[in-house]
Amino acid sequence: MRTFIRCWWVVAMLLLLTAGCSSQSGGGGGSLKVGMTTDETTQAMGQPDLKDTVPDPNHNGGAVLRYTWLNAGEAAVFGTDMRVATIVNVGQSPSTVAEVQQEQMKPPFDPIQTPLDYVFYPVRAAFVVIGAGLNCIGGGGCHAPQFPPVQPG
Repeated sequence: MRTFIRCWWVVAMLLLLTAGCSSQSGGGGGSLKVGMTTDETTQAMGQPDLKDTVPDPNHNGGAVLRYTWLNAGEAAVFGTDMRVATIVNVGQSPSTVAEVQQEQMKPPFDPIQTPLDYVFYPVRAAFVVIGAGLNCIGGGGCHAPQFPPVQPG
C-alpha cells in the first residue's frame, strides 16, 4: 500500500512539474533573438512602433538602426551587419489613452472602505447571480451575469 501511495505522489509531482513548465512563456515576453535580421524581427514581432537611428556604441561617428515595440516593451538595436546586436527592455506602455486616464483618476487608498468593499463583494456577487437566475426563470433571457467592480466607481 505504501508503494502505491508513493507512486501516486511521484505521478502527481511529475504532472505538476509538467504543467508548470508548459505554462512558462519562452524568451522573456517577446520572440526577439540576437542575430535576427530586420525582416525576421518584423515577421516575429510585427511592424515596430518606432524606427530610428542611434549612435553606434562600439564605434565613433557611426549610427545603427533601432526598432522599438511599445506594447511588447522591447527594442532591438541592430549592428552594422543589420542583425540584432542587443535587445533592450523598455517597459510596457499603456495601450490607450483611456488606460492613462484611469490610472490618473484612481482614488487614493481608503484603509476603512477598501477592506469593506472586499469583504462584502461576495454578497454583491451573490445578489447578481440570483438576479440573473430570476431573470432567466422569468423569461427575460438567460445570459452570464455581469459582475460589478470590487470598488464602487
